[in-house]
Amino acid sequence: MSARATDRVADLKRAMQLIADAVDELPAECRDLAGNALLNITAEAVAQDVGCLEAGRIFARLADLLARGLQPPAREAITLSAFDA
Repeated sequence: MSARATDRVADLKRAMQLIADAVDELPAECRDLAGNALLNITAEAVAQDVGCLEAGRIFARLADLLARGLQPPAREAITLSAFDA
């Protein structure tokens, strides 16, 4: 893995940790909705970053993983492109 890729993974892990910590700090009545809220925010951000077509491909790969019972780890950064086969 290149130094740039290593840095991006480290930054991704840090962002994930900060978000997870922020979710833990939400009021109890909001915590149940955090996953749905994050999914909505994520879908919009991914579509803006890569366009709707590529976002659809990314979410399709994620859907395939979940359908096969392969839940991505909450605290570990993964790249969905690693599951292309």
